Amino acid sequence: MKFLLVLLLAPCASGVYLRSGTESDALRADSTALHNQIQSYADTLEPGDTLDFLRALRICAPCKKYQRFGEDNDGGYVMCADGLDKGLVGAYSFGINGFDGWGMAIASRFHIPLNEYDCTSLKQPVACEGCERHFHPQCILHNDGDAEEAAESLRGVSDQRASDNEGNADDASKMSGASFKTFTQIFKESGNANAKERSLLLKIDVESAEWKVFAEEPVENLKKFREIVVEYHWINNAEDHKLYAKAVKKVEEAGFSVAHMHGNNWGRDREQLHEFGEFKIPDVIEVTYTQTPAKGCSANIPYHNKLDMPNTVERPEMADAVLPKK
Repeated sequence: MKFLLVLLLAPCASGVYLRSGTESDALRADSTALHNQIQSYADTLEPGDTLDFLRALRICAPCKKYQRFGEDNDGGYVMCADGLDKGLVGAYSFGINGFDGWGMAIASRFHIPLNEYDCTSLKQPVACEGCERHFHPQCILHNDGDAEEAAESLRGVSDQRASDNEGNADDASKMSGASFKTFTQIFKESGNANAKERSLLLKIDVESAEWKVFAEEPVENLKKFREIVVEYHWINNAEDHKLYAKAVKKVEEAGFSVAHMHGNNWGRDREQLHEFGEFKIPDVIEVTYTQTPAKGCSANIPYHNKLDMPNTVERPEMADAVLPKK
């Protein structure tokens, strides 16, 4: 099975990251050509999970003003700032590992409560001045999951995860079933069980747990979010495409479409793309979801964004995916 990804590279200075207006004609032309290649490839696939998953990852939702929230590198994400200044009541950040530049930037900018979650590392980031931050030593549980089973599973790989800078082995070894909560439980405990639709923000980086979470989550819970930033892991695993397709379809059903995508050079092969015949793709991508346009997907949305940065400066940004030609 084959996947496609457009990797984005554009260095940017520290500070406030804003961009508005249209891309240059040359950039737009390149992006259009790339989009056409992706859709041409999709047309060559047999109907099935891989085709459904690939098409669901196409960039669809336009944005007038992009902004980067969080760190310059790992922990920072490009979002669409259109309309975010009104109506938000809270933000949720899953997968902290001791730092949360995204959450702090959101809490500071929009003056909304921030709820942080991580059961694999209990180190709390320093809260931004004047921000309302609540740290929870918990991890997200998929809706039909077994909390005790989830805890046992993570305890079993805590040492390996810690060696990959994914949590703290001592903290992870102590987690129990009480360390895992579903969105429904989390919303109730944090006071957002009755939050209006499109009133919350979500960032989720949970090392592949995101697939089952999205696949099983009730649509009404996902609709509470206005924008979702997710790090999708291990998309090269062809045997899991059925689950992946179910997950992205559920997100689409909740009214979301892809507004931005970026490759993560912290993947398993951190300096290489995975080869599938003549094509090459990465393991991990960051996806920003916004609400699906009322008129359907927009055309000619650039894949490149000047706010994108490599996740680690110790390794080069991953090369562009090799896409099939028409």
